[in-house]
Amino acid sequence: MGKTSSLLAVLLSVILAFSSCAPQAFIVSPEMRAPSKSGLNLSGKSMAVVYVVDGIHRDTLFNSCLANGFASRLEEDYYGGDQAIGVFTVPFSEGVDYACKDSMVSLVMQTGRDVVFLVDKPELGQPSAAEPVKVAGGPMPKDSAFIATVKVPFNTKFHVYDSMGKDDEVHGFAGSKEMKPQVYCAQGTSSEVLEASVWDCIEEAANVAGYQAANSFISTWKQERFYVIYYDTFDNSWDKASQYAHSHKWKEAMEKWFTLLSTGNTEMKACACYDIALGCFMMGQPQLALEWLDRSDSLKPVSLSKELRAKIKEYSGK
Repeated sequence: MGKTSSLLAVLLSVILAFSSCAPQAFIVSPEMRAPSKSGLNLSGKSMAVVYVVDGIHRDTLFNSCLANGFASRLEEDYYGGDQAIGVFTVPFSEGVDYACKDSMVSLVMQTGRDVVFLVDKPELGQPSAAEPVKVAGGPMPKDSAFIATVKVPFNTKFHVYDSMGKDDEVHGFAGSKEMKPQVYCAQGTSSEVLEASVWDCIEEAANVAGYQAANSFISTWKQERFYVIYYDTFDNSWDKASQYAHSHKWKEAMEKWFTLLSTGNTEMKACACYDIALGCFMMGQPQLALEWLDRSDSLKPVSLSKELRAKIKEYSGK
C-alpha cells in the first residue's frame, strides 16, 4: 500500500472515530394516559371516595352503593382492579359546606390520599312501578313469583379536590339520571306497595349508577413521541440499553444506562442521565425523572431535555 493510501486509511479511521462519538437518537411511541374527560389528570395519584351520611336510610344506602361502584370503576382503570381506593363517610350537618376548599383539604389530610371525591347528599325522586311480570324459570315462592321494575329518578353531586393539581381548586360535577331496580313480589301487588318497598332493593342499581358516573374520570389515551439517545461506540456499550428501550422494557434499559454513568465523557454522562430520566417517567416516577433531568442539565445541557421536561410536567400535572 502506498503512502497516499495509508494516509487516506488513517483519515477515514479518524473520521469514523469522531462520528461514532456523536450522540444519536431514535423515537419510541408509547400510548400515554392523558387527562380524563373531566379535565382532571388522576394518573399516578392516590384517591379516596367520601360520601355524606345524613341519617336517612334510603339516602345512606344509595350513597354507600354509589360510592363503592364509583370506586370500583376507578380501580379497574388506574390500579388494574386492585382495591386501592379508600371509601369513607362523613356525617351530614345542616349549614356545613362540605364542598369548600377548607373542608376538602381537611378530607385529604384525614384520608391521606392525593385526590378526594366527595359524594354529596342525594336527591331521590318519586318511584314509579311498572306492571309486575311472572318470573321465568322454575317454581318460585308465592311472594316472589312476580317481578316489577321500579324507576327511581335521582340527582347526585360530586366534588373533587386534587391536592397535587396545578389549579388548587375544588371541582364540582352534577348528574341527573334514573335507576331501575327490580322488586320481587306476589301476584296482584299494588304499585303503592312496590314503590314503598323499592328502597330496600336499590343496592345493585345504585352501584351501577356509581360505576357509570366514574366514566367521566377514566383516563383517555394519547400516542406520544419520545426520543432515546444512544452512541454508536466501538464497544457497543449503548446497544443493549437501546434494544430494551425500543421494546419498552424500561427497567432493563435503565439498568444498562446506569452502567454508563461511570464514563469520563461529560456529554455521554449527560445523555445517560437524560435516558434514565425518560425511563423513570415511563415507569411512573415523574419527580425522579425531573431530578435526573436536572442532573443531565448540570453536566451538559442536552437539546432534547427541554421537550422531555415539558411532557413530564404536562402528564404529571406539575
